[in-house]
Amino acid sequence: MSEPTDRQHEIRAYLTRLSKAVEEVSTTDLVWVAETLEPAYTQGRTLYMCGNGGSAATASHLAVDLSKNTCVPGRPAVRTMSLVDHVPSLTAWANDVSYDEVFTGQLAGLAEPGDVVIGISTSGNSPNVLQALRYARAHGITTVGLLGPDGGRARDLCDAYVLAPAHSIEEQEDVHTALAHILTRHMKAFVRTDREELAAAGTAAGA
Repeated sequence: MSEPTDRQHEIRAYLTRLSKAVEEVSTTDLVWVAETLEPAYTQGRTLYMCGNGGSAATASHLAVDLSKNTCVPGRPAVRTMSLVDHVPSLTAWANDVSYDEVFTGQLAGLAEPGDVVIGISTSGNSPNVLQALRYARAHGITTVGLLGPDGGRARDLCDAYVLAPAHSIEEQEDVHTALAHILTRHMKAFVRTDREELAAAGTAAGA
């Protein structure tokens, strides 16, 4: 077998750092985030996701996974909306008001108390994400963050958050994708359990 090339060493180093970052994710904080989403589902509220760049892609990914992959027959779907996907709305708010308001402008017309805003940001300092979290806080909307190593300013605006303790932005975004999948699996299990508990309660009431 030939000796590893420089490129292979570089790839292995990236994967090693990523594996270490995943191992260092706080499971306590991840459970905190997961449990914060549960009341929104049981109350029929909506989860709104936002982010920029790669984090915008994660927001879209999380929204579709939570709405589709949690489907359980006989139970309502998890209500989600990605604030990054309505391009005409984004450009209207950015052009006519400010890019800082592209998410807040949408939330003002859609979100209600009891909903959840999930801000995804590796820096934790994206002005439009911070504005969305501030708006949510001021209007009785729960705030959640998928953030970078130190959380940035978003950390103090979140009712629950989990950090991606990774070296680079790319690795942090990889961790966020894994966290999104874990949250989706959690909510699917929660929806299924909720259905079983309701069925059991119905059986007991008819006994």
